[in-house]
Amino acid sequence: MAFELPDSGFVLWPVGTGDSTTIVVDKSKAVLQIDLHHLSKSEDDDEVSVSIVDELVRLLPKKDGRSYLAGFGLTHPDKDHILGFAELLKQVDIGQIWHTPRIFREYGRDLCEDAKAFKKEVERRREVTMKKGDNTPSGDRVLVIGHDDIFAEGKYKGFPECWRAFPGKCYSELDGTDHGDAFQAFIHAPFKDGSAGERNETSLALHITVQNDGGEGRILLLGDLSYPSLRRVIDKTKEKDRQHRLDCDALLAPHHCSKGTMYLKEEGKDDAVLKQDIMDDFEEALDPGGRVIASCNDDFSDEKGKNPPHLRARKRYEEIINSDHFVCTHEYGAPVSFLVSGQGCILEDAETAKSQDLKNTSAVTPADAVRNARGSDTPPTKEVGFGRS
Repeated sequence: MAFELPDSGFVLWPVGTGDSTTIVVDKSKAVLQIDLHHLSKSEDDDEVSVSIVDELVRLLPKKDGRSYLAGFGLTHPDKDHILGFAELLKQVDIGQIWHTPRIFREYGRDLCEDAKAFKKEVERRREVTMKKGDNTPSGDRVLVIGHDDIFAEGKYKGFPECWRAFPGKCYSELDGTDHGDAFQAFIHAPFKDGSAGERNETSLALHITVQNDGGEGRILLLGDLSYPSLRRVIDKTKEKDRQHRLDCDALLAPHHCSKGTMYLKEEGKDDAVLKQDIMDDFEEALDPGGRVIASCNDDFSDEKGKNPPHLRARKRYEEIINSDHFVCTHEYGAPVSFLVSGQGCILEDAETAKSQDLKNTSAVTPADAVRNARGSDTPPTKEVGFGRS
């Protein structure tokens, strides 16, 4: 049989060095897609890359005979995060788009064609929403994420408050429906000043929790943020209530496992210096049993021009977690699928993946079989809620 989405949980797809993460709140009616990197199908039996738009069309719930996506969120409009959006828009009804306008305002001159299609669509939705307000229907909705200055002037002045979202807040609504008992998304970034001021530093950063049958799973999505911005995310989070801690079952390694996440070029130094503080914070967030997911090809290297993914970064991640808990989407050999149930958040095992026909989505690797045979996942022992208590 073909690969299927978990009833509740999340899937990280093998899409080359790029991001495509599917958040399944309820596979029958509520699915959120964060980023997209659509690759053409390959005739090569050994090719593990997924043609993500085709898979979403097949897997998503149907509404009025069409594949339906409750929400689509874009961390930032680099090609490896938005490739295939125009095709997705043709084939899938997207109830609501999560949009951060600032990056388009400041870095709008070198957009790829799919990023331009995204910009055109959110502008269309903005115009509809400005007219219809609370009554904006599914398919025209856009959740605008930013700080007060976004809504004080320009195109978003007077934008309806019900469709605004702010970093530092938690949201549980998807396409007009509150899923507070099953889904929460805490928005960490972008910051008002863009931190380092570079394009990647305006990335949308999310801490998403999915709950089902008394169990929960947490995933931390940090876009392409580098060390200075990550430092601010963690420092600001530590100022908040305990429920907003970074605890997670899965950390999507920023910038496809780039060393820029953990190394910083300092004045007077010939090479980038390891920032151990960020690794300590990641270790705390992932303990116990959390996994680092590298959404990238398996050609790890430290040779200039051949990374990300960085081998150096991978080795550092493997120092802070059980090495078996570092998962590269192209080494794993199957969609990296986490099931959330009463047993907690569990990476679906090798036997489950082996039983599925994954020619276009992949096959299981021997390393994966060994990893899963060790049975490292255990039911949660702490109180269920948003974040660990």
